[in-house]
Amino acid sequence: MTQKHIAVFPKPLRDDLVNGRWLPVIGAGMSMNAILPPASRMPMWGDLGRLLAEELSEYSPSGALDAISAYEHEFGRARLIERLAELLHQKDAQPGPAHREFCSLSFDIVCTTNFDFLLERQYDLIPKSIHPVVDEEQLSINLGNAGTLLLKLHGDLRHPKRLVVTESDYDGFLSNYPLLATYLANQLITKTAVLIGYSLDDPDFRQIWHVVSSRLGKSRRMAYAVVVNAHPSEIARFERRGVKVINLSGSRERYGEVLAEAFAELREYVRDNIVSASKVTEEGPLQELLLPRDSVSRLCFFSVPLDVLPFYRERVFPIAEEAGLVPVTATDFITPGDSINIKLDTLIDRAAVMVVELNSRWTRAELAMAIARAREDVSGFHRRPLRLILIAPSDEQIPAWAKSEFIVAIRPSLLSDDIDWFLHSLRDIFASEATNRMESQHNEPRRLLNAKQFRAAVIAAISLLETTLRRWLEKRLWDEVQRPMPLRQLVDRAIREERLSSNWRGEIDRWTRIRNESVHTTKPVTKAEARSVVEGVERLLDQPTDYHGPSPD
Repeated sequence: MTQKHIAVFPKPLRDDLVNGRWLPVIGAGMSMNAILPPASRMPMWGDLGRLLAEELSEYSPSGALDAISAYEHEFGRARLIERLAELLHQKDAQPGPAHREFCSLSFDIVCTTNFDFLLERQYDLIPKSIHPVVDEEQLSINLGNAGTLLLKLHGDLRHPKRLVVTESDYDGFLSNYPLLATYLANQLITKTAVLIGYSLDDPDFRQIWHVVSSRLGKSRRMAYAVVVNAHPSEIARFERRGVKVINLSGSRERYGEVLAEAFAELREYVRDNIVSASKVTEEGPLQELLLPRDSVSRLCFFSVPLDVLPFYRERVFPIAEEAGLVPVTATDFITPGDSINIKLDTLIDRAAVMVVELNSRWTRAELAMAIARAREDVSGFHRRPLRLILIAPSDEQIPAWAKSEFIVAIRPSLLSDDIDWFLHSLRDIFASEATNRMESQHNEPRRLLNAKQFRAAVIAAISLLETTLRRWLEKRLWDEVQRPMPLRQLVDRAIREERLSSNWRGEIDRWTRIRNESVHTTKPVTKAEARSVVEGVERLLDQPTDYHGPSPD
């Protein structure tokens, strides 16, 4: 992807994004990106005031807020809401490219002062789970980590009483909705506010921002505003209020397209850099996550409820490992305090296969993220599209549309029942996936070596060796399946069964030491080391089974 805008974002701000510390605040300017019927345009705040003022007789309002308030006084709240819905094209407006790319970024919380439903519609289109919060009592509902919380500070057109749009609404905001104000203030204490399509004219946000600033002083987190081709006076206006400007290059006529480009670059930046900022607790997943994103992946992400995770670890993970896959769960990658959605997006982005149990709200939310990934165009990558395996205790729990698009497996309702038939079906599925992936995996070490990605080439070569040894030693009887052996034991068994000469042992130990150092230390892998490992593995795998291997030293 061509990078036009990423360098404009300061490194600390990019680090905050990778670490899940952004609080996006979406303003009316974002709605200018909406797709509308021909000859229609989305009004800004000032436009709304002007259009409503034209319907008032013998009254000259002093501004947009005055005009909207006068309109309500003259024609009533109900008529005001109806007119706002018409002017904002509630029925016809569809999210545009900037909405699409913004919503592809994974945030736990997004804040907006907009009345429309463009963000909700885009999240549904991806699809991703979204939880709009309009009323204070919704804050006490524990939604967990399933999806993005959309905090609609000013309500929306479906909640007329809650809408903040007139003078009296604004005047009473802090007293009428103190919990919302407190919740937002807390977010501003711990996260970096990033204003998008925002003019800082909103008195609610300015008042809360002032309270946070006055309490924290110099300890207050910096806030940023993303704008396109801003004038110096506009930049000065933001910075006078303590907000740094991210000034994207491009014409204002391409406002939505420029934002879309920037969001797309930010998404790829997060996916490229989040592994280095994370703590991975399992050896196998760590090795796979250290590979470049365009590499052939062996990761198999299991999205299963915690109550059945022990069963999967004991009975299903070994089957996946025997097929050459590397099982990983969210708990292997996500630690307390992490941004859940960003980490889930990373696992789904890096996985070759994803297994989803559909009997919990959390896993269904993760399925929504996975469907978006499975439908992404990966033609620019060397990997295959994400393969989804949906599992449920009954066929009725599998959506009808999913049965024709994804792999489906039905398991016993009680995992204490006879499960051999279920495990056999999974073994066949994993084996089929391994066969489809084998050719790409076989060529991957050489491709990475030629691309001068030496650490990745070493990791891929040892992974290929391990996968091939497992295939050579494949167990034929189900009763013999145990926890898959580590590489050293695989080599020992291959030698005992005369599938491999003992003369290879020293070479394999040397290759493994290079791989382990590349994974667990900062020591760089040299070109000579990478070439010796890749070419050595290629020689080993290309020899006939009765070959005696290299001569011992």
